[in-house]
Amino acid sequence: MSDEYLVKEGSKVLIYIDGRRKRVINVRKDGKFESDKGVLLYKDIIEKPYGSKVTLSTGYRAYLLDPLITDYLMHGYKRATQVIYPKDLGFIALLSGISSGSIVVEGGTGTGFLTSVLAHYVRPNGKVFTYEVREEFLEIAKKNLRMSGLDKFVVYKNKDIRKGIDEKEVDAVFLDIPDPWNALDAVYKALKPSKPFIAFLPTVNQIEKLYMALRNHGGFIDFHAYELMLRELQVEPGKVRPQTLMIAHTGYVVFTRKVIKE
Repeated sequence: MSDEYLVKEGSKVLIYIDGRRKRVINVRKDGKFESDKGVLLYKDIIEKPYGSKVTLSTGYRAYLLDPLITDYLMHGYKRATQVIYPKDLGFIALLSGISSGSIVVEGGTGTGFLTSVLAHYVRPNGKVFTYEVREEFLEIAKKNLRMSGLDKFVVYKNKDIRKGIDEKEVDAVFLDIPDPWNALDAVYKALKPSKPFIAFLPTVNQIEKLYMALRNHGGFIDFHAYELMLRELQVEPGKVRPQTLMIAHTGYVVFTRKVIKE
């Protein structure tokens, strides 16, 4: 089996016990994974292939999985702020039309969830320029993106995006800030004509305020506001039904596009 399929020292591994017990780890010879179901020494998983079954100290079974980006987000990253959930992140990325080689700007780095998804899409030839006014949040985001290996596609800026965007002719701008209407001039100057501006907002009041600001600005068309809800199914023989708990309202996704002002 090729070495790329084997766990090495320094590898990232998702330890999967069950649907509620998952964690992304960074393998070190002297490290160990601890849970209520038992302990696993990292030295015992080195040179095992991804997909292998292992046994915890209590006899419980676990699996060694190669982490996906959603695993890093939900079971690896440290959170210091409210985050955008995967159900919204995927839709935002699809709406934006970005791909490898795109140059994009983000305002409101926070914990780095959206930053990671954008970097995942624009790699290896694109770049994400992310702006954050809170330096402590920026440091947490940097650590998170280093864990997933996406940091090399990101430029971090401890600046207020409302006061201006350094980059020009970008392929998309994303804002997760409380008052995106105060950044419209900066967004407009940075975007290529016809390219999208997407905002994530927690309340309908903010949607209306942003809509009115966009209409008064005159440089944006094709306005849409979306809310996404996600409900997983509980699948067991003879009793397939919706899960009791679901991820319902998390926020609103607002989409619009730049046009040349007359």
